Parts: sequence; C-alpha cells; structure tokens
Amino acid sequence: MAFLPAFSSHRSAYTNHLWRTCMIDDHESIGMKIRTYRKHRKTTLDTLSVRTGFTKGYLSKIERGHQSPPIATLSKIADALNVEIADFLERKHEDVSCCIVRSTDRKPVTPRGAMFGYTYESLAHKKHDKLMNPFIITLTPHANDRTVFRHAGQEIMFVLEGSMEFWYGDEKHILDAGDCVFFDSDTPHRGQCAGERESKVLVVIYSDNPRNKELL
Repeated sequence: MAFLPAFSSHRSAYTNHLWRTCMIDDHESIGMKIRTYRKHRKTTLDTLSVRTGFTKGYLSKIERGHQSPPIATLSKIADALNVEIADFLERKHEDVSCCIVRSTDRKPVTPRGAMFGYTYESLAHKKHDKLMNPFIITLTPHANDRTVFRHAGQEIMFVLEGSMEFWYGDEKHILDAGDCVFFDSDTPHRGQCAGERESKVLVVIYSDNPRNKELL
C-alpha cells in the first residue's frame, strides 16, 4: 500500500504536464489561425484593433499564444475578419446541413482559460455558415477574472451544474442548475462561479451576421 500514494502523485504530475502541453499547443494554434486569416485579408493589427475595440497589444498576445481569449473575444475577432469562430478551431472540411458532435468529439476552446476561471468546449465546430454558436462553459470557484463582455446579437445561458453569478448591466442574479437566462448581448455582461464547486453552463451565442467567407 505504501507505493500507491507515490505512484498516484507521479501519475498526477505527469498528467498535469501533458495537460499543460496540450493547452499551450491548442492555444497557440488558435492564435496562429487568427493571424493567418488577418494576413490573408490584408488587415493590420491597427485595423483589427479599431474593428474589435481591443488594443493592438492584446491582439498581438492572442496571436502569439500569450493570452487566452474568451468566447466573446473570439466572436468579435471572427466578425471583424468575416469568419466564424469554428474557423479558428478546425481545419477546413465539407459543410453539412446536420452536424452531430459526440461527447468524445467536443472541441476544447482556449483551454488555458482555466488559469482565469473558465474553460469551454465547442458543440458545433463541424458546422459552417451558422447563426448560432453553442458551447459548454466550465466555471471554476474563486476565480479573480472580472472581464465584462459586450457584443452584437443575443445569447442564452442554461446552467447544467452548480450555481453561477450573472451580471447584466448593473443587475446581479444567481442562477442555479436548471435556471436559464436569455438576453441581448450588446449590454455589458459577465458570469462567474457562485459556489464552492465548479459550474457547467450551456451557452448559445446568436448573431444575425452570416459570414461570407473566403477559403484559404
């Protein structure tokens, strides 16, 4: 029995090392794809900064894999470059009218976000030219991030597990498992874990701006 704790500790350290490596690889890959689309469209960082409202330095950090962009940030960048969030996540593939994503096929989006209190997975990354982008977000307890989001369109949040503190403008709401909120996302909003255990939330972002994308 004495060797079990040592083995468990070694296994945990090794697993954490692999997880950190995967996080960095995925995170940098998204940044490189953003840069590729930006260059392809002959868009400078200065221009992208004006279109998105983000600073040039922040955008540069995202492209270099030094910053973890939340969903709303990716959405704004995608709108500015006339692409979809999915274009930052997947290689090009044939579009389908019906997209099925198994639980084992979910695409992690900027998993390094765990460092800031959230991780999320794309549920429809195989579908292009869509007006809705669904994700499952995991919010970790005691996160210090207080980033406020504001973007065009509408959004729905359905709490699957745990509790979430949701701010809409100056209004604060506590949402528990089974609760749902539907709102216009051009009003400043943010969410964070409200309990001692992580929360899982289904988020669907809607935009009435279908992209007319050029293939690389």
